[in-house]
Amino acid sequence: MARPLLMWYGFLGGAAAWALQLVLGYGIEDSACSQGSSDTKSWIVLVTVLLGAAALGSSVAAFLTWSWAERRGDARGAVTFLGLTGMLAGVFFLVLIALGGLQLVSLDSCHQG
Repeated sequence: MARPLLMWYGFLGGAAAWALQLVLGYGIEDSACSQGSSDTKSWIVLVTVLLGAAALGSSVAAFLTWSWAERRGDARGAVTFLGLTGMLAGVFFLVLIALGGLQLVSLDSCHQG
């Protein structure tokens, strides 16, 4: 049971972390703007780092899935494909999470008016 969960986390974990970072990051920013506060940088950095680690973990899980499939001899190639795709997607979504967090931290989007 652990292998399929690891395989699917490796394949979908980076995308889920990125989607969650989008929702939480912009939600934190928007709630602070509606309250007139701009002290959200630490929360945004925390969310970005935690979800970046989740995306990196999905790449590691995909690598473990791929290496396991290579050792066992994946006849159809489906598990190998999911492992390789998950490794690339995890790194891609890690970059997107980092850029999204950088944008939220560096730009002041809370203009009341």
